[in-house]
Amino acid sequence: MPKLDSARRLPSKVKRLIKNEIRTFWQNYPIQNNTVLFESFSGNGMLCHPEALFRRMLDRTEFSDFKFIWVINDFERYSRSIEDFKSDSRVKFVKYLSFEYYKALNTSKYLINNVSFPTQFVKRPGQVYVNTWHGIPLKKMGYDIEGRASDAKNIVRNFLAADFLLSSSSSMTDSMYAKAFKMENIFEGIVIEEGSPRTDRQFDTKASKEEFNLRLSKEGLAADNREVILYAPTWKGESYFSPFTDASALQQIIKKIESEIDTSRYRVMLKAHQVISDVVTDIPSLKNNVIPNSVPTNVALGAASYLITDYSSIFFDFLPTKRPILFYIPDLLDYREYRDLYLEPEDLPGPVSQNADDLITSLREAISSSDLSASLNPQHETLSQMYTVKDDGNVCDRVIDSIFGDKISFYENRRLNATSKIKLLIYVGGMIPNGITTSALNLLDNIDYEKYDVTVLCPFSSNETQQRSFRQVNNKARLVFRFGTFNGGYIDNFLRLRILKNGSSSFGASFKSQKKLWKREWHRCFGDARFDHMIDFSGYTSFWGTLFLHGPAESRAIWMHNDLAADAHRSIAGNMPLKSGLFSTFSLYPKFDKLVSVSQGLAEINALSLEKWTDRSKFTWASNTINAEKIRKMAQIADNEPGVLVHSDRATRSRNMGNLVTAIIDQTNALRETPGDLDTVVGASPTFFTFFSAGRLSPEKNHTRLIEAFREVHEKNPQTRLVIAGDGPLRGELQAKITQLGLSESAKLVGHTSNPYRLMANSDVFVLSSDYEGQPMVLLEALVLGLPVITTSFGSVKGALPPNVGTIVDKNVDSLANAMYRHTVENVAYEPFDAMEYNERAMNEFYRIFDQDN
Repeated sequence: MPKLDSARRLPSKVKRLIKNEIRTFWQNYPIQNNTVLFESFSGNGMLCHPEALFRRMLDRTEFSDFKFIWVINDFERYSRSIEDFKSDSRVKFVKYLSFEYYKALNTSKYLINNVSFPTQFVKRPGQVYVNTWHGIPLKKMGYDIEGRASDAKNIVRNFLAADFLLSSSSSMTDSMYAKAFKMENIFEGIVIEEGSPRTDRQFDTKASKEEFNLRLSKEGLAADNREVILYAPTWKGESYFSPFTDASALQQIIKKIESEIDTSRYRVMLKAHQVISDVVTDIPSLKNNVIPNSVPTNVALGAASYLITDYSSIFFDFLPTKRPILFYIPDLLDYREYRDLYLEPEDLPGPVSQNADDLITSLREAISSSDLSASLNPQHETLSQMYTVKDDGNVCDRVIDSIFGDKISFYENRRLNATSKIKLLIYVGGMIPNGITTSALNLLDNIDYEKYDVTVLCPFSSNETQQRSFRQVNNKARLVFRFGTFNGGYIDNFLRLRILKNGSSSFGASFKSQKKLWKREWHRCFGDARFDHMIDFSGYTSFWGTLFLHGPAESRAIWMHNDLAADAHRSIAGNMPLKSGLFSTFSLYPKFDKLVSVSQGLAEINALSLEKWTDRSKFTWASNTINAEKIRKMAQIADNEPGVLVHSDRATRSRNMGNLVTAIIDQTNALRETPGDLDTVVGASPTFFTFFSAGRLSPEKNHTRLIEAFREVHEKNPQTRLVIAGDGPLRGELQAKITQLGLSESAKLVGHTSNPYRLMANSDVFVLSSDYEGQPMVLLEALVLGLPVITTSFGSVKGALPPNVGTIVDKNVDSLANAMYRHTVENVAYEPFDAMEYNERAMNEFYRIFDQDN
């Protein structure tokens, strides 16, 4: 077997296996009670709040027998920091993501981090996790950044695992933890609102300047007694891959400032963002301006007379010094498009400049003032009272006493879960474009968020199609992601996969090691979070149901979107692809409280066909909801086609449909058998009667029946056409059928489209030809647009359609063809569909699932 020190030469798969084995080993090793692990910015130096707490603990006698472990990502870069503590046996350094790192992470009693631990981190029972965060936010954070919930996925996971979150004030707690990261109602730990520990060292100006000069000297830089003008901008890129652009801009502005001030009295020093600090350090002309990353920011702030910054929240730390703050924001408009800010420029505690000349003017005015505090604007005091009133030089002691001394009740602290809202966790599936995703999104748009706190779970994907679905999740819900994988040994994971395939009664399912593996994964994903009710809204695989069985909840439910026994035996080319996964899911049913079909009729079908798996009393129903406003909007406002409107006259609808089909087929380069054939079909003069259908091209939808029925209609009325939207395994077979029947010019498969409502709105009748269904969303969507509906009499059809709405026919070609032809020759009357009334009824069915009296 290769030696561990040769691990870098091993194949990546082998290295992953070794790391998993090592993590598993250390997760079973005793926790070291008097050991504290500190990590800042993924090991990028001894910095921020963890560094301040560490130094204060070193000084306090009650921690003389503690061991302190610091995580560093580059031992050479931070060799001076390591050298400073080489004689202190209490202090040890480990390299980030090394084997020693995982040992320390899994065995230290106390874990202190200012950002987040990596993907595979899971807090063990008995460990205490303190997340200090790294600043009061000025830039928008977390869920407040529209459409980018996935960016916060690991931070949210870490917060949920934390026992303590540090906050400068109640204002920070409200804006960041409660709102931006949506910890309200779900965070089980305590928020300590006692100020920012790293600011303690700023209150002794003389000591700060001495420490600042000493640290510069240790780094080989000149130290002097000039007043420091500190320039501390944030990093401005959208990604961490363009540091040279920022470095060049920093060089220019520093040299501009130096050319306009008395450099015999003032010294301009740059504290660059850690992402670009290495690049800036290598610029020869800035050698004496750059503060090394190893020098804590607050040491520099304590020594500075003036601060120049931009979007950096560093200015909050500087507020208690009551010294001037200047803002240089030349790219404010561009930055707002990318990230946006919580404060308007006029709300900032100092003059805001958008060009270098204005900055120089503001700086000169501040320098010319004989009383630095007299130059402060009113916002300086306002923001100080809101965010930094607790920063008094003694924050570290109060925080340490709260965490290590059981004195939390003596200080300002807060819990975020003290509400009466019912907490739901809903797994909504992979969020690929299908009926389940549409149903889930609609449900999330209709839930009463005054009564329910909703967490939506998805497997993370960077695929743009799924990212688009993520962005459609109602922003009142909390969107979280599962990413990474199990912490466990090879044998445990092999057995886990086997059980998922063969069912929960198969060999090994009752092993304690399996229960421990799944519980650990639950805590990796959700930390200490607790939910009242868990819902596997997808219901097609056993993985998520098994995960939910290992988390705390009052009840658990699995949704059933179809005739699942029929789905399990569905055959495609002689294979039954869903059988194994569904049978494994069925084996979980006895452990769930409710099995929820999406209509009453479907519940009766599933209860009858699946009764051998569990008690029939567990089967119930909750109808799918719809988003009528969204459907109408998407139907009426086509992309770049504002003229496509609902309920135009038939000639207009016919022309619009032709243009839409042509555009879709041209985009996908599909189905154009001969040049110009679409022009023949959709030419400007004929007016066609259009039948439309949408759905996956798979056996249960029986599009062959629809195509054969259309052939009969088309023979009677050649001015008809059929458009089918959707994709699936039978597309080639269905296209061959269309060609065989001579329908290539009048029947079109347009594939998947992100907005089928434009096609639907310019059709004359919607047709569904399925053998079996649950409650197909497309029927409801057609009704919302006022489109007549024809459907075959699948088992749950009466529950899928409201009473007296639509035409239901037998499942044969002639019956379907007769109903379709009838619609071409007469106006068939239906009861009007009231979407609001329907949704109210459907949501009451949903709420009934969690009614304790039910």
